Amino acid sequence: MMSIQPYEIEEVVRVSVHQTLKHLGFTVDDPHQLQADMFYLRKKRQGADEAIKWAQRTTLATLIGAGLYALWDGLVHLISLGKPPL
Repeated sequence: MMSIQPYEIEEVVRVSVHQTLKHLGFTVDDPHQLQADMFYLRKKRQGADEAIKWAQRTTLATLIGAGLYALWDGLVHLISLGKPPL
């Protein structure tokens, strides 16, 4: 029976990870460049998450404002119906 040694597993994992990262377009030969790429992606993701939060807040504020305006306009219309015409 043949057993796999830990160093063989480490080599297979290392090669697989390097090939996967290269296939995705990352530079794996320079660890600092790879770290900078990952940092850039994290900043972009965080920026996109923040933009989504602001878009949701803006949509909610617009809906609340439109609802309040419709209520106010309806009340003004109802009050104006009770007054005699000029």
